[in-house]
Amino acid sequence: MLDLSLPTGLRDLLPDHSAHLAELSGRLQQVFASFGYRRLFLPTLERLDVVERGLSASALADVMKFVEPGSGEVVAIRPDITPQIARLYASRPDALPSPARLCYDGPVLRAREARAGRPREVYQAGVELLGAGGARYDAEALLVLAKALDSVGLGQAVIEVGHARFAAAAIEAAGLPKKALAEAWDALARKDEGVLTALAAKGRGAVSARHALPRLAGLYGDGALKRARVFARTVPGCGPALAEVEAALKLARRQGLGEVAVDLGEARGLGYYTGLTFAGYAPGAGAAVATGGRYDQLLGRFGRPGPAIGFGIDLEFATQALERAATARPRRAAPRR
Repeated sequence: MLDLSLPTGLRDLLPDHSAHLAELSGRLQQVFASFGYRRLFLPTLERLDVVERGLSASALADVMKFVEPGSGEVVAIRPDITPQIARLYASRPDALPSPARLCYDGPVLRAREARAGRPREVYQAGVELLGAGGARYDAEALLVLAKALDSVGLGQAVIEVGHARFAAAAIEAAGLPKKALAEAWDALARKDEGVLTALAAKGRGAVSARHALPRLAGLYGDGALKRARVFARTVPGCGPALAEVEAALKLARRQGLGEVAVDLGEARGLGYYTGLTFAGYAPGAGAAVATGGRYDQLLGRFGRPGPAIGFGIDLEFATQALERAATARPRRAAPRR
C-alpha cells in the first residue's frame, strides 16, 4: 500500500491556513516597503560552499545537502536566508549599491527538528540592511520590527534587546578554562547563577571579573540597563557593547519606539551576530516570533566587507499567537430582542 504520509517534520498547509500565512506575509511586505525595503525572490538551493561560508559549525549540522544530478556539484537546501542575501549583495554591487535595503519571504528547511513537534520547514519574512552600521541603523531595524509586529496585530509583543558581545566580554574577562566555556553558556541560557559562580571559581581572569560573572545572569527585566552600567564599571570590556545598546534605544525612542525589554545576558545566537541583537515574543506563541541582530562580519566572508543588520519573522509562530489571541478574546453577548 502506498504510504501517503510526509517525511518527519514536514506538513501540508490547508487552504485556510495557507491563506492566513499569505495575508500575514503580504501585510509585512507592505510595512517593509514603507521603510524603503525592496523585495527579493531567492532560490531554495545554494552551492554547499556558499552555505558553509554563512553559517556556524553547529548550524551546518542542520543543512540538507545532496549531489546535483546535472552538474555533480554538492548543493544544499537553504536553512537560513540571510547568507543567501549576503551572497547576492557581494555578487551584484552594480544592482545593489550601499546601503541596500532588502526584504524577502519564503521557506527554509532544516535537516532535523529543533525540538519535538517543531516543523523542519519554516516560513519566514524579514529584512536585511546591508552596508550600513551604527546606532542610526540599529534604531531603524528596531523601528521596522515594532511597526511590522503592530501591523499584523501583534502590538502586544515584547521586543527584547541584547548584544552579542556583552556576555562574551564578561566570560572572556573571567578567564574561564576552554573546557568550561560551553557549560558557562548553557548556564547563562538557563540564568543559573549557581553554576556560573562555581565556574567563575575556576577562572584565571581578574578577581573582580570572576566575582561579577554570576551577576550576568540577572541583567534582564526592570532596571537591567542600570545594573548593566554597574556591571560594566567592574568589567570594562562590556562597556562598548552597552554603549551601542543605549545609543540605539535612545535614537529609536526619539522616533517613536515603545517600551522594550533588555537582556544583556542573552546567550542566543546563529554564529554570525556581532552587535545589537533582538527578538520579539508574543503571548500564545511557542517561541520567539522574530529574531535578528547585527552581523558585521558576515558580508566579508563573501568578498564585500561591510556592516549589516536584519531580522526574520516566523510566520508560523506569528499565526499561532494571533489564533490563540482570537480564541482567548471574550465574545460579546448577543443583543437582547
